[in-house]
Amino acid sequence: MTILRTLLVLLVLAATAACATSTQLYNPGPSTLGAEPVTDFDRYLESVKAYVDTNLVPVDGFEREQQVQWNLPYRLAPAAECSSGDRTGLLLVHGLSDSPFVFRDLARYLADRCVEVRTLLLQGHGTRPGDMVTATAEVWRDQVRNHFIALSQDVDRAFIGGFSLGGALATDYALSETGPRPAGLIAVAPAWQLNGLRDYLWLAPIADIFGDFVEKEPELNPVKYESFSFNAGSQIGDVISAAQGRIVQQENIDMPLFLAATEADSVINLDYLVTQFRERFSNSGNAMVIFRDTRTPWPDAQADERIRFLNSYLPDAHILEFSHQSLLIEPDNELYGLGAPLQRCLEPNNISLEGCRQLPEEDLWFSAWHDTERSVFTSRLTYNPWFDVLAEAVGTFIQENESPEAP
Repeated sequence: MTILRTLLVLLVLAATAACATSTQLYNPGPSTLGAEPVTDFDRYLESVKAYVDTNLVPVDGFEREQQVQWNLPYRLAPAAECSSGDRTGLLLVHGLSDSPFVFRDLARYLADRCVEVRTLLLQGHGTRPGDMVTATAEVWRDQVRNHFIALSQDVDRAFIGGFSLGGALATDYALSETGPRPAGLIAVAPAWQLNGLRDYLWLAPIADIFGDFVEKEPELNPVKYESFSFNAGSQIGDVISAAQGRIVQQENIDMPLFLAATEADSVINLDYLVTQFRERFSNSGNAMVIFRDTRTPWPDAQADERIRFLNSYLPDAHILEFSHQSLLIEPDNELYGLGAPLQRCLEPNNISLEGCRQLPEEDLWFSAWHDTERSVFTSRLTYNPWFDVLAEAVGTFIQENESPEAP
């Protein structure tokens, strides 16, 4: 009965979306990204810039050319003072509705520590929500594979990593046998299993017949879509299924793994991540960082000496808990950091946008997204006060797995 009711809700939403006035923002653009082999990264960047410039429907409040630049993929070379010896590289894959901007802070940190960092732009992203209507998981997988092959040909040791959807795509590739083997996997809040609608993703292709979007939200963020298409749900369901299949078919996974997540994540199922980390990823050099309210004890049944906890309840900063989106953002990020344009009231909980903006600073707290009442007004946290600690942990993981003799 619950599944039937959910299907009916989705169909009503789809019909409503189909009747809504169509705008440029919600229609696919004149071109799309493919998954061609990457023979020259600079040429790839040029082609993506032309694509984004053609397809981008800018949001209000930011210069269009700046928005184009923010959404582009990039390559950060190791700092000038790094030695000319063996080269280490890392390919990072962004999340659903997101863009490579999410990795800017981590990429700069790692490049300063002699790691070449590359990103890519997944099909359907970085331009307008309408481009997600025709994006496919198969193209995403091909893009990841082609970019990792190109990176592995240019460096001596290549790592792969990703955030959310990108974490699942990186996992799928890392545990496959479709190309060069990564030296290690870095997964930040990877979409191995979702909270909430994870049992209903199979309904998305059915609802997609009746309309394109689950919801058409005001677009306020120049580097991430707020609106969500049915096709996006269908394609992420495909990616999650593939990643889970790679994980569960192996009882003892020796791939070096760095994993990070927040206990309050409204998107990702933390219990699933912890269980797979403890029971299947056996490498002694693995590491996991969990941001949580350390006032409550961690269950003994989930104890693992490779797991590190960082406190996410920071009342002096008006932070109740960390959100899914906050993990990779440093406090001085130009868009999401303290005092930056997107830091306050980007996604308020149980209060209107205008109501949130009118609140005195001392009355607004920050948290993960939630749909339940809290004792204080909250908006989604957009940055990570522990960013330097997380970045250092990633850097240490890469350093410890750089040599062929690493465990």
